[in-house]
Amino acid sequence: MDNPQPWWLTMPPAELAARILALLSSHGTAPERQVMKAITSWFSTGSYSLPRDWPGRPPFDQPDIWAVAEAIQVLEHANLLVRAQGLESLLYVRLTRLGWHALQTNTVRQHLGLADAPPTA
Repeated sequence: MDNPQPWWLTMPPAELAARILALLSSHGTAPERQVMKAITSWFSTGSYSLPRDWPGRPPFDQPDIWAVAEAIQVLEHANLLVRAQGLESLLYVRLTRLGWHALQTNTVRQHLGLADAPPTA
């Protein structure tokens, strides 16, 4: 039986970035690892909240986490999100002022170099 991959694994990183940016507006600065876990949980549950901790495998051997990492990189390169080194070698992420502006003016897709409307299936 053919088992297609979930939408977030087949979507180009910039499209995924456009979908997840609004999620990041629900909190201020947060550990990148927790943000990635919250986004991957949102993929399957539709609910976004930062986990308290994250035991288990290193994140990058999981395809869902890799897709989110690529999308976060796209957001960072578009200056919509910033990463910063924190305590204990943790990376933190938060929206930039441009990221907030793009959300408020509904111009996220344009800042990512995408067409105005998302592609249809």
